[in-house]
Amino acid sequence: MTCYLKNGSTYMPANEEALNIHKELPAGNYIVKQDQHERFFFEQINSFEIPSRIYGDTTKMADRIIKTFIDRKDSTGVLLNGEKGSGKTLLAKILCHEGMQKGWPTIIINTAWVGDDFNKLLQDISQPCIVMLDEFEKIYNDVDQQKMLTLLDGVFPSKKLFIITCNDKYAINDHMRNRPGRIYYMLDFYGLENEFIIEYCEEKLNNKTYIDDILKLTSLFNSFNFDMLKAIVEEMNRFGETPQEVIKVLNTKPLEDNGVRYEVTLKLNGEELERAYDADNWRGNPIKLDKFDIFYGAINEYGVYPTSCTFSRSDVQKIDPTSGDIIFKNNEGFVVKFSKIKHSLVNYKDLF
Repeated sequence: MTCYLKNGSTYMPANEEALNIHKELPAGNYIVKQDQHERFFFEQINSFEIPSRIYGDTTKMADRIIKTFIDRKDSTGVLLNGEKGSGKTLLAKILCHEGMQKGWPTIIINTAWVGDDFNKLLQDISQPCIVMLDEFEKIYNDVDQQKMLTLLDGVFPSKKLFIITCNDKYAINDHMRNRPGRIYYMLDFYGLENEFIIEYCEEKLNNKTYIDDILKLTSLFNSFNFDMLKAIVEEMNRFGETPQEVIKVLNTKPLEDNGVRYEVTLKLNGEELERAYDADNWRGNPIKLDKFDIFYGAINEYGVYPTSCTFSRSDVQKIDPTSGDIIFKNNEGFVVKFSKIKHSLVNYKDLF
């Protein structure tokens, strides 16, 4: 049977069987596009693939966010900050997957859409939905980010869960940070926790006697991500080698990581010495250096004067796999301890 689609004053013949009208968007993933007349529309894409096994507390955090979104009257914003492989994208995908199980569509924004027409497109969605803006600071410049504030503040006929991922939260507009009315949760991802690493190795690593060695290795990185862990375990299983052997050939080397920060203490015969010249903090990897000097204030008959003691890579006495601390002791009996300064990151256990 022929029917007619009205557009303004025009009528277009159409087959009734070809019409497939939905009052709501079916659960699934969509991207926003424009036609040649700059009219917005949604195009459905494949759903995210979720690993069969989720390590750590990612699922627990996702459940928390979903519960908060359901409980709150207003829309909820979530900012996930961290480098690639740190876990933020996995959490975002799990949130979208959980939303799909509840019948919610996910709108993925991969172009810097702004303006009244775009806002209306989202406002017209009358059902709960997820709006995901991946790598937000790369897509939206500061000017466009300011235009997005209206959308985050907007009054919608239904609630929206805004999931924003970024690699640098300081590239996010100031009016989004410390504004829980717009961004309710802000989670920082700076690498894998030991619990995640142990759980993964217990399942995937053939020779589990090397788990402690892997933890010692990962503690030397400022940010150890899942791609690194997966490559190390895969290579160890394939060739039956130690972690130290496989990192010689992998593109995963702690000596290339200069971002670690340490507090430094120097002792001689068990007594702590006052530092001189250099600050109490050290940035970089001390194991990367063949030799380095630590300055301290020595005492003689004329008072205190600055001097130094020298350490080499062979003076390493201990690497603590839990804390990431490194201890050197040289032939003169000087002991220097590098205590890794932890990031101010999310500890999921503290949230529950």
